[in-house]
Amino acid sequence: MASDTEQPLRPDIAAAATRVFSELGYHGASMQDVADAVGIRKASLYHHVRKKEDLLFAIHDGLIDELIADTLAIVSSSQSPSDKLRDILRSTMRFVARNREGVTVFLHERAAVSGERWDAIVAKRNFYESMVRGIIADGVSSGRFIDVSPEIAARGLLAMANWGYTWFRSDGPLSADEVADIFATIALRGLEPR
Repeated sequence: MASDTEQPLRPDIAAAATRVFSELGYHGASMQDVADAVGIRKASLYHHVRKKEDLLFAIHDGLIDELIADTLAIVSSSQSPSDKLRDILRSTMRFVARNREGVTVFLHERAAVSGERWDAIVAKRNFYESMVRGIIADGVSSGRFIDVSPEIAARGLLAMANWGYTWFRSDGPLSADEVADIFATIALRGLEPR
């Protein structure tokens, strides 16, 4: 059986669990459903995870790690705060577009992650949000943005992109970048002094 410190979850198992949890919900899905989606026996699935929550945690952890990695390069760049926010929105919308099922699981099933695992996810989420808050705080302190609460502004900005999983379609009339540019225009017109 796998433990929390062993090898990362096989990508095909993670993808199948994400798809199954997105379609059936965490509580509505069984380990048999996941095994069937992977094309293995349920007993074989238990060689990779001890319980269903292991799958849910691996999904959450992988998603937040990907989002942090995407954001770190933007935050550490020498761009202006406005350009960083625009790029963060683009990056986040791309993330939502390519991880729609995962974002669905992340936002709908987070209450099923418990204890220290939840604490680890919250710490990573807080770190991610702190990077966005930091950009806004830099913009405020440099006079490029109006005096607003970086925390509230960051939450509003991220909510625009994060909830795109409910309505954004890759085959729709606008690309993820085009949607992000609209969001950035709305946000920056509210943040930049007139």
